[in-house]
Amino acid sequence: MNQLIVFLSQRQCPSLATVVATITPRDKTLKLQCERLVGKHDKSIMIDMEPATTAKRYLVSLWDDVVQVVDMGDSVAAFCQAVVDQDTEIPDEMKGGVRLVIHASTDDRSTSPTYTPASAHSVWGIRPSVALTDGFPILLASQASLDELNRRLITKGKSPIEMSRFRPNIVVGGSTKPFDEDYWKIIEIDGALFHIVKGCPRCKQSCTDQLTGKVHEEPLETMAEFRATTEVKEKVYFAQNVIAAQGSAGRKIRVGAKVKVIQRGPPVWET
Repeated sequence: MNQLIVFLSQRQCPSLATVVATITPRDKTLKLQCERLVGKHDKSIMIDMEPATTAKRYLVSLWDDVVQVVDMGDSVAAFCQAVVDQDTEIPDEMKGGVRLVIHASTDDRSTSPTYTPASAHSVWGIRPSVALTDGFPILLASQASLDELNRRLITKGKSPIEMSRFRPNIVVGGSTKPFDEDYWKIIEIDGALFHIVKGCPRCKQSCTDQLTGKVHEEPLETMAEFRATTEVKEKVYFAQNVIAAQGSAGRKIRVGAKVKVIQRGPPVWET
């Protein structure tokens, strides 16, 4: 487990966007499907989400963290490698050796101490846990904000984009004002409380069509015109990183549930 490996995302391999993942919680299986695979490769594969006790373990460099992961086996590794190989410009380190891993249950990774409010800590002062996401467990976006972005794109003669470009976990509809979520601090959904901790800076990954894997110049070009901060001009923001409040983690929320804003405050951006 001394080998340190690096993570791979759509930033390096846009073809990963064409993989559809379906979880079956009852029998703890994960189905990966990619219709673009041709030739000798199967278009789908089923994976047991509980790895064997003998499975290899690695240390992974994930942004500023080093986390322990468990290898999910050779069959799914071959499937993932076949998907990555569809990209015309593959980084040299990705030409072979791509593996699918799961966060080790014995590993502890927490949200950023810089952006996690004290009210989100446990009674013992422990920050919320996070697995293999960029840094926070939930991403919240507003349909009104996407509508405003698309209005600007259309005004420039460009095509509107889908919300899937931003890959949020929660999408808020209704009659909210565009980017009003920048000012939310605590919200309630179905009786569960959530902390809105910081804006999400967008990279070229938001320019990748999640159905085709094709990379475009938008929406980053247009967002740079009105979603850049005065502090860090090269960063543009869409959607908000969210943490479930202590006592609300693990609770279920329904599609169509009302969102109530409990507390507001100034936006938080990266510095």
